[in-house]
Amino acid sequence: MTPIFVLILLATSGVVKSDAATMMLTNQNLEGAVAYLRTIAYNADLRLCREAPRVAPNVYWVASDNLLTYKALESHDFELASTIRSRLVEIARTYNLPTSSDRLPLSLRYDAIMRDDETLEIPPKDITHITLYNDSYLLRYDIANGTGQFEDWREYADFLLLAALSNHNQGKQASAIGNFTLATKMWDGVGLRDKAYDLPYGEGQALGSEHAYATYKLGLLLYVSAKLTIDLPFEKDVVNRIWSVQNQTSGGVYTHILPDGARGDSDTNTETTAFIILGVSSAQSQFSTWTMSDRKVQAFIVISVALVAFIVTVYAVRRRGWLSSKFEM
Repeated sequence: MTPIFVLILLATSGVVKSDAATMMLTNQNLEGAVAYLRTIAYNADLRLCREAPRVAPNVYWVASDNLLTYKALESHDFELASTIRSRLVEIARTYNLPTSSDRLPLSLRYDAIMRDDETLEIPPKDITHITLYNDSYLLRYDIANGTGQFEDWREYADFLLLAALSNHNQGKQASAIGNFTLATKMWDGVGLRDKAYDLPYGEGQALGSEHAYATYKLGLLLYVSAKLTIDLPFEKDVVNRIWSVQNQTSGGVYTHILPDGARGDSDTNTETTAFIILGVSSAQSQFSTWTMSDRKVQAFIVISVALVAFIVTVYAVRRRGWLSSKFEM
């Protein structure tokens, strides 16, 4: 075996091993996030997930928390996802909420995630907060049907990504790629630095910093990247950043990231963790597809190099034999 063949073989096998190690770590983190929704967040009596264990343990959001949880758990815990879905349909009927064709409550913000034929109204409207029940617990519902509009929506990473997904659902691929690309340019190595970054503590679940990144937007970035089948060059950096702000005990993901990469005084919550599960699961699925293709290429390279090495070796041996016989004459 020639030295060059050995080097190439080691290099290609190293890539496969590195990818496998990354996938194993991601699987463990992902399982932890799913477990968080099943246990810490989920209330079996209400058949809903609470907003957050520390800052809002008795608050339950129909949209977007439990809608996204249902969607996120579909491919990880179908039974629990179905239970939450049934409860959402029941709540929509009880409180006469606007629904989609599948009887789930509309959010008018994240519907393009829930169904492949849904779109986002541009410019996006303000959120209306509605209290449905307030006694032993608080049941709330968000719907983006306010009178105000985000005319500056292109300055927010989440709006750009949701618009890209909406464009994709409508078959407008050029617009989808354009909006997605604008969002990726907001990545600065720590998070997506958009207009919300300059608001007090991002979009503010907790106090503590003048600037912060919203973690859920990284999950949304991964999700839309996979849906549009667009390669994200810094995908591993995004995934590593996400897991750096995961609670290693509960599995929940913290809502905010500070400029130094720390989580500050934020709490883990249902919405953020659901977004992360959606995003990482989608990226993981796409990664598996690409990895199979990469391995075929690697196998082709190894076989080709081996064949060349064999031919060179045979040629060298025959030439050595020819030279020896010539000198003996």
